[in-house]
Amino acid sequence: MTRSSASGCLVLLMRKQLRFRSTDHIQALLDLAIDVHLITVETEDAAGDPRFASCLLLPPELPDAEIVAAAVGLARKTGAAAVITFAEVDIVIAGLANEQLGVPWARSEADRICRDKARQREFLRAHDIPSVWYHGVSDIEQAMDVARERGLPLIVKPTKAASSSHVELVNDLDRLAGALADIERLARGRSRHYYEEMPEHWALIEEYLPGREVTLDGLVLDRQFMLGGICDKMVSSGPFFEEDLYTFPFSTPEREPELLDTATAITRHLGVCSALFNVELREDSGGRFRVVEFSTRISGGHVYRNIKDVYRIDLVRMFARMARGDSVAEIVAQENLRTQPRMTTCNKVIFGTGVVLRNNAGNTVHSPFFRTYYPMAKPGEHVAAAPVGFDTVGTLSVRMRWHDGQKPDEIHALARELAGQLDVEISPC
Repeated sequence: MTRSSASGCLVLLMRKQLRFRSTDHIQALLDLAIDVHLITVETEDAAGDPRFASCLLLPPELPDAEIVAAAVGLARKTGAAAVITFAEVDIVIAGLANEQLGVPWARSEADRICRDKARQREFLRAHDIPSVWYHGVSDIEQAMDVARERGLPLIVKPTKAASSSHVELVNDLDRLAGALADIERLARGRSRHYYEEMPEHWALIEEYLPGREVTLDGLVLDRQFMLGGICDKMVSSGPFFEEDLYTFPFSTPEREPELLDTATAITRHLGVCSALFNVELREDSGGRFRVVEFSTRISGGHVYRNIKDVYRIDLVRMFARMARGDSVAEIVAQENLRTQPRMTTCNKVIFGTGVVLRNNAGNTVHSPFFRTYYPMAKPGEHVAAAPVGFDTVGTLSVRMRWHDGQKPDEIHALARELAGQLDVEISPC
């Protein structure tokens, strides 16, 4: 398809996460002069948001099939080239809508595998891609028997949640039973759009990998995988896994090729033609990276923009151009490709439990190292950190110059220092 036949608009499906988690992603669409037609269930200010050419508000509990129909109808009405999303819970709906629209790069079966961690495990095992021992849970008592035979500790997680919600390292059988019961209630309650219906396996128990965790983001264009960046992050040692200090560039760049090969193998076996892509990996006790999960989307929040700041490559811009109909040859010839690092960046996550009284950037804005702060929770809002909840108060992004051999400790210290200057106050409940 040539540039002259490209569409000037796209449908953006984001039932949630409009505030901050996708701010930079949406701006990339606007910078391309794309008319963005939004579908959401977030009624607060969405209808009047000037970023969107139109806004279709849907009931929060509308079945997926009806959302697909609404997305297809809106795309046909507006002449949009495709339906896109940056939200994990919406990738299957967007993929199904695109297939009904005849979008040639749509692969809804790949999206379905990405949305179900039990299917991911089966897929990885079938294609001999390093992952973890696991057991798909459909019955709590059966899972308890398997755990007794395997031995503890084990990781427990939902098959269709996101953002590490209800992921836990359990060390005794009583807590295992309780964690599985919590996940079963989450699935049956259909909260946060995680589960529309109960799948065969609604939870997993799996082996715990004790090493560091990284996230790789990239882009597939015409079946060719393009690396954006690999992010080091600090993950708590359990029982819950809050993630913090997302840092670029990757601290061991000599290992980039093996992680790139893993991501390429996953997308090839999935049959992905063109898509944003994300994969999380963790080291085992021997230092070997194994796949934790993957998805046909890009990381939310600061990560996408930080990749662009560090490596110059703009993954969302390139994907959006492909989605609207620009030729892959033009995109590759005209857009910035990945370069050596030009700076280092770090995201510091703010957690807390209580009632938010104040939540803004404060004096951090006066620092040359300040990039931005996303206040995720509003004043008056109740938040809860692990072990009582999985909320994020806000995320701070900082940056500094980069030199070869620089240790992550330098920017970690800077991020912690500036986090102390945020104007954040949380009153205990």
